[in-house]
Amino acid sequence: MKFKQLQALKKRAYQAFAEGKRLDVPESDAARLDSINLAFVGDAYYALTLRKRLVETGIPQVQVLHGLAAEFVSAKAQAWVYRRLRDSLTEEEKRVCQRARNAHSMAPKSATVAEYHDSTALEALVGFLVMAGQGDRLAEIMEQIYEETKAYCSQTRGGTE
Repeated sequence: MKFKQLQALKKRAYQAFAEGKRLDVPESDAARLDSINLAFVGDAYYALTLRKRLVETGIPQVQVLHGLAAEFVSAKAQAWVYRRLRDSLTEEEKRVCQRARNAHSMAPKSATVAEYHDSTALEALVGFLVMAGQGDRLAEIMEQIYEETKAYCSQTRGGTE
């Protein structure tokens, strides 16, 4: 998308948001939303949920909270978690994850391409469940993510540092 087109879309999006309206694009169900858009929503929900869990541990220093949150929502940690729970997913969830893994995106220097694709798949799964309004399944998946993140912490840091 060229710069002028992007600016025009941004202006229309800003106006639609300010007016509480939808852009003039076709609606689709959550499973058909763009994988990167699902990952965008999933990333935010994932981060908020893990931050809430961290605060619940009683950690008093925000610097420690921030450091742990950054590590637990990193592509490396998310990929590890995704690989541990992907076999427990439904067929529809696996399709959402596969589409996200195949989406074109640039991997950061802090993760391998495979880790980045797997983390995007996990974020898209969470985003899909949020956008589809599947609250019970979302809670179940987030509990699995929490348990696997604790296992990641124990395995990579020996449980303590």
